[in-house]
Amino acid sequence: MKIWILNHVALKPNEKGITRHYDLAKFMVEKGHSITIFASSFLAYLFEWRNPKKKNYHEDVNGVSFEWVWTLPYKGNGPRRILNMISYLFTATYRGWKKKEKPDVIVGSSVHLFACLAGYILSKIKRSHYVVEIRDLWPRTLIEFGAMSEYHPVAVMFGIIEKFVYKKAEKIIVTLPGAYKYITSLGVPMEKIEYIPNGIDLSKVKEFENKSSLEEDILKIREKYKNIVMYVGSHGIANSLDTILDSSDYLQRQDTAYIFVGEGPEKPALMKKASKKENVFFFNAIPKQEVLSTLRLADVLAVSMLDTPLYRFGISLNKLNDYLLSGKPILFAGKVYNNIVEMAKAGITVAPENPREFAEGLDKLLNLTEEEKISIQRNGFAYLKENHDMEMLSNKFLHICQNLLTHKERGNE
Repeated sequence: MKIWILNHVALKPNEKGITRHYDLAKFMVEKGHSITIFASSFLAYLFEWRNPKKKNYHEDVNGVSFEWVWTLPYKGNGPRRILNMISYLFTATYRGWKKKEKPDVIVGSSVHLFACLAGYILSKIKRSHYVVEIRDLWPRTLIEFGAMSEYHPVAVMFGIIEKFVYKKAEKIIVTLPGAYKYITSLGVPMEKIEYIPNGIDLSKVKEFENKSSLEEDILKIREKYKNIVMYVGSHGIANSLDTILDSSDYLQRQDTAYIFVGEGPEKPALMKKASKKENVFFFNAIPKQEVLSTLRLADVLAVSMLDTPLYRFGISLNKLNDYLLSGKPILFAGKVYNNIVEMAKAGITVAPENPREFAEGLDKLLNLTEEEKISIQRNGFAYLKENHDMEMLSNKFLHICQNLLTHKERGNE
């Protein structure tokens, strides 16, 4: 079976960020299927070209085909960002039209809905089955994060595209378990919707053997502080890292250091705010293959969410998969539809945007017995194996696509 996946921001396995589609594709390729991913050659989160010498080119990555397409370069979060998305609609569609092969299934995957629209156009040109994958509820996310109003022209535009692609899709894959509540409210039948969360390749356990480039720095911090609470991931508004940082003012102990690893637009402000705190340390983003070995250097891992009704549809945080695989106790500040930390019995949950409560939860986790820590480690791995094993999720992805072909064949009998 030939499957095309249109994902503007898809990444290769060695790149920093979400590699969902490569990870799914890897297992499907091993089963003999042909997977092609159409993605931008401009790295949206780094604001730079993946390869400055080439803008439109093909690359084979361990059997997974990547079609890198030119998109309008930009910086920041202004109008050129929208134009960058629109340019993907045209360049990805053109590139797919020029390819001679006929895919069986075309999957248009949001971050943004222009990728879903491009998938629909190509499915009509190639006479392929059409699937939509929704990883962010646009424009609902933008509206509920306060980025724009219900009546902003961009929100209205995405609302129109959203309803169109939901109507045209034969199947809608969602990564948020409660997304069906929102999508069905738009008149979409429940039987169209399938849930495939973000997952993790459990063979990554071998990466614990990789030496972390931060190991020496963290061991030096350990000389002064007995305990380390660590956050690894994006430093954006949605990550509510002020909650973690401000909890240091309420922690009734002097033996704990806070370590933040990663990049993002909120990092400069956080560093400025923490400038007078001796027990807070910031490090740049690390290579993907060092994440697990770095997490292992912590005593407690932290996740913080905004207090927003948007999470009534659920979350699908990649960092939580890494956190669970690391086996370390997790302190989760959030109110969400699917509390993965709670379901996995892998730590403690506290209210979002409440630094005092975060400090109290941290103190509890720092006082766990060795037996309790071992139990958390086992619980986390068992939960991942049952719910987020990438090989299992790839089989579900394949099953959805194969069923579309089977139904067509039956219809032709």
